[in-house]
Amino acid sequence: MVTFQNVRIEKIQLDIQKLRGSISGSRILQLSDLHIARFGNREARLVSLVNREDPDIIFITGDLVNSYQDDFSACIQTLKSIKARHGIYAVFGNAEHTFKPIHLVNDFRNALTDINVTLLNNSNTELRLNGDRLYLVGVDDPFFLFDKFDEAIQGVPQGAPTVLLAHSPDIVFPRSDALVINLLDSELKRDRSRSWGWEDSTVFGPENGDVYFKEDGAHTIRVQSRQDGVSLDTIILNPYEEIDQMLETKDFKQVHELLTSGEILDKYPDLAVISAHNIEKQNMFGKWKRERDRSSLFNYRLDDLPPEKWHMQPLVDPKDYFEAEFHAKENVRYHVWIRLKAHKGSPFNDSVYLQFSDSVDKNGKERYRINKPAYSKERMKDVDLILTGHTHGGQIRLPIYGPLATMTAVGRKYASGLYELGRSMLYVSRGYGTSVIPFRLFCPSEITVFTFL
Repeated sequence: MVTFQNVRIEKIQLDIQKLRGSISGSRILQLSDLHIARFGNREARLVSLVNREDPDIIFITGDLVNSYQDDFSACIQTLKSIKARHGIYAVFGNAEHTFKPIHLVNDFRNALTDINVTLLNNSNTELRLNGDRLYLVGVDDPFFLFDKFDEAIQGVPQGAPTVLLAHSPDIVFPRSDALVINLLDSELKRDRSRSWGWEDSTVFGPENGDVYFKEDGAHTIRVQSRQDGVSLDTIILNPYEEIDQMLETKDFKQVHELLTSGEILDKYPDLAVISAHNIEKQNMFGKWKRERDRSSLFNYRLDDLPPEKWHMQPLVDPKDYFEAEFHAKENVRYHVWIRLKAHKGSPFNDSVYLQFSDSVDKNGKERYRINKPAYSKERMKDVDLILTGHTHGGQIRLPIYGPLATMTAVGRKYASGLYELGRSMLYVSRGYGTSVIPFRLFCPSEITVFTFL
């Protein structure tokens, strides 16, 4: 069954004890992965189907627009026509963070506000339904690591009835806090990663590549696999704006001359240079290996080969990583740059996760710490219902085998449907739209309607 326009209205009845008073009898409609690029028959049908269900509240769990586009007018036109008695609430998915130019992300936020769609990116709100309280918590996209669950749930009383909106079921994965460095994204979709290139942080990530340290002295950096197949030869932690400007303007020749000269630490004494040449064998784990390479700056490179799978989230206890020691000063801004390339220029082999032993942000809060979880497990237990999407249910499913891929750290375990997670319930929507290829196989689009006993 290849489907282009087939849409299934999934009607789910839930009996969650803590939600009985607040939303008993309410009709909650979930939309996910709309991927709206233009207003056409598909969008008009969506409006008709949703309004026919006459929902009390609508929750939208991300990817409202298509990836890599520069216009959101069709999405606003669609959502403006959708009605819900007590409002529409939404969170961002990964697609919303691929707008070009980048200011369109904020423009889209403002446009949603103008049509009375409440955006809950790492925030919460209290709803009053049937005279009872319901706390609605929303996180920004977990797939690109924009989510800040601890910040989002702040102020919600423990034990209060709580619903969490998140784009991806990755929100339930016990990931570690990490900085992402992604070479290919810096040029959008143009492949320049067959040869060496410098990158400071992923364009589609929440951070700018700055780290600080709590104390003077020796620190440890851990480089963890993200997209297997990457090679790298040099990491620098740079406190000098002059060097940042050279790399930002792609004045690589001058930077390379500085790095390979014997005078660099005399001119830039606080620069931390970590080269593949100096990584000891006992500090490389899993697939990471050191190889000779004349094209590298110091005649060696580190390889995360052979390519195997995409590590969708940074792990608290990874198997494939390497570590190195460096020196840094307290309360100094260091900007991280890596010189790397992707195996065969593949966009699935061009990035890594970085973590540190003693790193903080500019306000002194712990960030990117080795082995530090990204959020509090205890507060996650307070959530009664988690609504997500992102997987498309696989979009392509095979009989017996199921979905080919879900693009999540949780894999096929939470591909679509309703799951029990301890005291919480998780629902993963197959979504309404498609991505990459404009059809589905044995996996119809869905609009989900929840009723509560």
